[in-house]
Amino acid sequence: MNSPLKYPDDVDFFYFLENHGWSTCFIFVGGKMYEMGPTHIFDNPIEVLLNSLIDLLAGATESEFTWHDEPGEYKWSIKRNQEQSHKIDVSITDCVQINGVEKQKLVTLNFEVKLKLFSICVLRQMEKIRDLMSEKSFKEHREGEFPFNTFSEFKRSYEQAYS
Repeated sequence: MNSPLKYPDDVDFFYFLENHGWSTCFIFVGGKMYEMGPTHIFDNPIEVLLNSLIDLLAGATESEFTWHDEPGEYKWSIKRNQEQSHKIDVSITDCVQINGVEKQKLVTLNFEVKLKLFSICVLRQMEKIRDLMSEKSFKEHREGEFPFNTFSEFKRSYEQAYS
Protein backbone atom coordinates (compact mmCIF):
# COMPACT_ATOMS: atom_id res chain seq x y z
CA MET A 1 0.00 0.00 0.00
CA ASN A 2 1.33 3.41 -0.90
CA SER A 3 1.60 6.03 1.79
CA PRO A 4 -0.96 8.79 1.36
CA LEU A 5 0.27 12.14 0.10
CA LYS A 6 -0.33 15.24 2.18
CA TYR A 7 -2.33 16.52 -0.81
CA PRO A 8 -3.63 13.45 -2.69
CA ASP A 9 -3.60 15.20 -6.06
CA ASP A 10 -0.04 16.51 -5.68
CA VAL A 11 1.09 14.63 -8.81
CA ASP A 12 2.16 15.84 -12.25
CA PHE A 13 3.62 14.19 -15.34
CA PHE A 14 5.99 15.69 -17.94
CA TYR A 15 7.10 13.89 -21.08
CA PHE A 16 9.71 15.03 -23.59
CA LEU A 17 10.14 13.18 -26.87
CA GLU A 18 13.85 13.60 -27.48
CA ASN A 19 15.75 13.14 -30.75
CA HIS A 20 16.83 9.81 -32.18
CA GLY A 21 14.85 7.28 -30.15
CA TRP A 22 14.97 8.60 -26.59
CA SER A 23 12.55 10.24 -24.21
CA THR A 24 12.75 11.92 -20.84
CA CYS A 25 9.92 11.60 -18.37
CA PHE A 26 9.56 13.49 -15.10
CA ILE A 27 6.98 12.68 -12.47
CA PHE A 28 6.35 15.19 -9.70
CA VAL A 29 4.99 13.55 -6.54
CA GLY A 30 4.61 15.06 -3.10
CA GLY A 31 7.00 17.94 -3.77
CA LYS A 32 9.75 15.77 -5.26
CA MET A 33 10.78 15.20 -8.87
CA TYR A 34 11.63 11.80 -10.37
CA GLU A 35 13.25 11.19 -13.76
CA MET A 36 13.29 8.32 -16.24
CA GLY A 37 15.02 8.15 -19.63
CA PRO A 38 13.39 5.39 -21.66
CA THR A 39 14.73 4.30 -25.03
CA HIS A 40 12.52 3.57 -28.04
CA ILE A 41 14.76 0.77 -29.32
CA PHE A 42 12.80 -2.20 -27.94
CA ASP A 43 9.32 -0.69 -28.02
CA ASN A 44 7.71 2.71 -27.90
CA PRO A 45 7.40 3.89 -24.26
CA ILE A 46 4.56 6.25 -25.16
CA GLU A 47 2.61 3.45 -26.76
CA VAL A 48 3.00 1.01 -23.86
CA LEU A 49 1.99 3.71 -21.35
CA LEU A 50 -1.07 4.69 -23.37
CA ASN A 51 -2.11 1.06 -23.88
CA SER A 52 -1.87 0.51 -20.14
CA LEU A 53 -4.06 3.53 -19.43
CA ILE A 54 -6.55 2.47 -22.12
CA ASP A 55 -6.93 -0.87 -20.32
CA LEU A 56 -7.44 0.84 -16.96
CA LEU A 57 -9.94 3.33 -18.39
CA ALA A 58 -11.86 0.36 -19.80
CA GLY A 59 -12.11 -1.14 -16.30
CA ALA A 60 -9.02 -3.32 -15.89
CA THR A 61 -7.93 -3.72 -12.26
CA GLU A 62 -4.21 -3.69 -13.00
CA SER A 63 -1.63 -3.18 -15.70
CA GLU A 64 2.12 -3.72 -15.88
CA PHE A 65 4.71 -2.75 -18.47
CA THR A 66 8.41 -2.01 -18.80
CA TRP A 67 10.20 0.99 -20.19
CA HIS A 68 13.71 0.00 -21.27
CA ASP A 69 16.80 2.09 -20.60
CA GLU A 70 20.42 1.45 -21.48
CA PRO A 71 21.29 -0.05 -19.09
CA GLY A 72 18.37 -1.06 -16.94
CA GLU A 73 14.65 -0.68 -17.12
CA TYR A 74 11.71 0.95 -15.39
CA LYS A 75 9.04 -1.53 -14.35
CA TRP A 76 5.62 0.03 -13.99
CA SER A 77 2.84 -1.57 -11.97
CA ILE A 78 -0.51 0.20 -11.85
CA LYS A 79 -3.32 -1.27 -9.74
CA ARG A 80 -6.75 0.02 -8.88
CA ASN A 81 -7.32 0.78 -5.23
CA GLN A 82 -9.71 -1.97 -4.10
CA GLU A 83 -11.65 0.29 -1.73
CA GLN A 84 -11.72 3.37 -3.99
CA SER A 85 -11.71 2.14 -7.58
CA HIS A 86 -11.37 5.67 -9.02
CA LYS A 87 -7.82 5.72 -7.61
CA ILE A 88 -4.75 3.86 -8.79
CA ASP A 89 -1.62 2.76 -6.96
CA VAL A 90 1.44 3.31 -9.14
CA SER A 91 4.86 1.72 -8.57
CA ILE A 92 7.87 2.42 -10.82
CA THR A 93 11.29 0.87 -10.15
CA ASP A 94 14.66 2.58 -10.52
CA CYS A 95 13.51 6.18 -10.99
CA VAL A 96 16.15 8.82 -10.37
CA GLN A 97 15.05 11.12 -7.57
CA ILE A 98 16.31 14.63 -8.30
CA ASN A 99 15.76 17.31 -5.69
CA GLY A 100 17.95 20.38 -5.55
CA VAL A 101 20.55 19.98 -2.84
CA GLU A 102 19.86 16.30 -2.17
CA LYS A 103 22.12 13.80 -3.90
CA GLN A 104 20.41 12.01 -6.79
CA LYS A 105 19.45 8.45 -5.97
CA LEU A 106 17.67 5.50 -7.54
CA VAL A 107 14.35 4.76 -5.87
CA THR A 108 11.18 2.83 -6.40
CA LEU A 109 8.52 5.47 -6.78
CA ASN A 110 5.18 4.61 -5.18
CA PHE A 111 2.16 6.87 -5.20
CA GLU A 112 -1.62 6.85 -5.27
CA VAL A 113 -3.56 9.17 -7.57
CA LYS A 114 -6.98 9.43 -9.13
CA LEU A 115 -7.00 7.67 -12.49
CA LYS A 116 -8.76 10.69 -14.00
CA LEU A 117 -6.10 13.13 -12.74
CA PHE A 118 -3.19 11.01 -13.98
CA SER A 119 -4.95 10.47 -17.31
CA ILE A 120 -5.42 14.24 -17.72
CA CYS A 121 -1.71 14.84 -17.04
CA VAL A 122 -0.69 12.22 -19.61
CA LEU A 123 -3.31 13.38 -22.11
CA ARG A 124 -2.10 16.98 -22.07
CA GLN A 125 1.56 15.98 -22.51
CA MET A 126 0.66 13.71 -25.42
CA GLU A 127 -1.44 16.46 -27.03
CA LYS A 128 1.60 18.72 -26.79
CA ILE A 129 3.81 16.15 -28.53
CA ARG A 130 1.15 15.42 -31.17
CA ASP A 131 0.92 19.14 -31.96
CA LEU A 132 4.71 19.57 -32.01
CA MET A 133 4.95 16.72 -34.53
CA SER A 134 3.24 19.03 -37.05
CA GLU A 135 6.35 21.25 -36.97
CA LYS A 136 8.91 20.12 -39.56
CA SER A 137 11.93 21.01 -37.40
CA PHE A 138 10.55 19.05 -34.42
CA LYS A 139 9.41 16.07 -36.46
CA GLU A 140 12.67 15.77 -38.42
CA HIS A 141 14.53 13.53 -35.93
CA ARG A 142 11.42 11.99 -34.38
CA GLU A 143 9.74 10.49 -37.45
CA GLY A 144 7.68 7.45 -36.44
CA GLU A 145 8.27 7.99 -32.71
CA PHE A 146 4.79 9.21 -31.78
CA PRO A 147 1.98 6.60 -31.91
CA PHE A 148 -0.82 8.72 -33.39
CA ASN A 149 -3.34 5.84 -33.59
CA THR A 150 -2.76 4.70 -30.01
CA PHE A 151 -3.01 8.30 -28.83
CA SER A 152 -6.38 8.67 -30.60
CA GLU A 153 -7.59 5.46 -28.94
CA PHE A 154 -6.40 6.73 -25.54
CA LYS A 155 -8.18 10.05 -26.05
CA ARG A 156 -11.41 8.24 -27.02
CA SER A 157 -11.11 5.96 -23.98
CA TYR A 158 -10.61 8.95 -21.69
CA GLU A 159 -13.61 10.78 -23.18
CA GLN A 160 -15.82 7.67 -22.86
CA ALA A 161 -14.81 7.23 -19.23
CA TYR A 162 -15.23 10.85 -18.14
CA SER A 163 -17.63 12.66 -20.49
